[in-house]
Amino acid sequence: MDTDHGTKNLKTGMESCEKFQQDETDSSTLSSVPTIPYSPINHQTLLVLQCADSMRPFNMVNNKFYQMQVQMLHPGTKLPSRNTIQRDTIHLFKAMSLHVQQYIQVIFIYHLFTEI
Repeated sequence: MDTDHGTKNLKTGMESCEKFQQDETDSSTLSSVPTIPYSPINHQTLLVLQCADSMRPFNMVNNKFYQMQVQMLHPGTKLPSRNTIQRDTIHLFKAMSLHVQQYIQVIFIYHLFTEI
């Protein structure tokens, strides 16, 4: 019974995965992350951006492990409520939607006049 093909595919897959993980580790160093000084508003802003960008649930602030992490990094921090994060995320969406709408209008007008 020949089993070389099954183990070869497994080995190839593992090597590919290990290479990918190494590439990810090399490219995601802390030096590429901007340093932002702590303030409650900066923290709240980052939470909103994290929810919007990574599709995180608003109630992530209620997660006990997240709360423990925040207290470990900055003791005494009062986290915003999930309702505050939700409200701010909706506000961000509306503001960015208006910006995108204005951008599209400018592009449309530009093309309208340049194609005449």
